[in-house]
Amino acid sequence: MKIVDQTLIIKCFDSWNIETVLRLCNEYKELVETINDKPWACLVDMTQWELSTPEMWDEIDKLNQWGNSNNQKYEAVICCLSIQQMLMENSHSALTNVETNFCQNIDEAYKWLSNLGVLKYKAIKNGHVTP
Repeated sequence: MKIVDQTLIIKCFDSWNIETVLRLCNEYKELVETINDKPWACLVDMTQWELSTPEMWDEIDKLNQWGNSNNQKYEAVICCLSIQQMLMENSHSALTNVETNFCQNIDEAYKWLSNLGVLKYKAIKNGHVTP
């Protein structure tokens, strides 16, 4: 996870257990507290994520509710599997103040967030986005 401009960027890897999710939630909040004085976005790249244990989603729902109360306005999600998108769509019912966009790739996500003014975007070079 890292902050770029007014965006928290998360790249998910492998499969997750509840300990991984709890750590993610804690680190997520710590990072966001550095930018939540203004509207902010989250970019979630799930292209290398292999799903998780079912109890994870309760914690993600709590995190989404926290985002609602802490000035989150946008979320871009990149999924490579339809099951990932379905799970994320279900969890986003808690994001009542947040506009979500499911993207096909990192370039599309960066362009959307750049158009919203929460992320500066230049180009992709050698497979990496240049913010």
